[in-house]
Amino acid sequence: MTVQSVELLLDREVERRVRAVWQALAAAGLPSQARHLAPSNRPHLTLVAVGALPADADDLLPAQVGELPVAGTWGRVAEFGHGPWTVVRLVEPSAGMRALQARVAGVCGVPADSLTTPERWTPHVTLAPRVGAEALARVHAVVAVATDHGGDRDGDPVLATGIRRWDGAARREWPV
Repeated sequence: MTVQSVELLLDREVERRVRAVWQALAAAGLPSQARHLAPSNRPHLTLVAVGALPADADDLLPAQVGELPVAGTWGRVAEFGHGPWTVVRLVEPSAGMRALQARVAGVCGVPADSLTTPERWTPHVTLAPRVGAEALARVHAVVAVATDHGGDRDGDPVLATGIRRWDGAARREWPV
């Protein structure tokens, strides 16, 4: 299935620190988003991910963006899945970030069973995809050192300064 998504882009300093974590994982020979070499690969928070968007969604999205930046704070490092896992850094969204996500989900026609409905949305930044059981503890150890060294402790601010659309079928991105 190809994915159509709307994503929050992080401010440059937060992005730089996330990329440093990616690089630390890669340098340790562990799974890392740094290994994904597409130019569009950058730290982000997915607001909506669906198989298809309504025909008018791209025209309606700019009016839903509102004031940027929107803020959140770093949460804990967690795993998604049942193995292999995706290791992520959770983000505790502000009320403004939650409201933005709800508006975007409404315009994008997010189905009720989607993980990106406002009720089920779990904002996060992906650090390492497809982590096997044998590497999970090492990934967590490297992430702990890299985030502590970079100053990204739980509760520290995360600022999102832009929004982009990703068309997985066309493998193309553009600003909203």
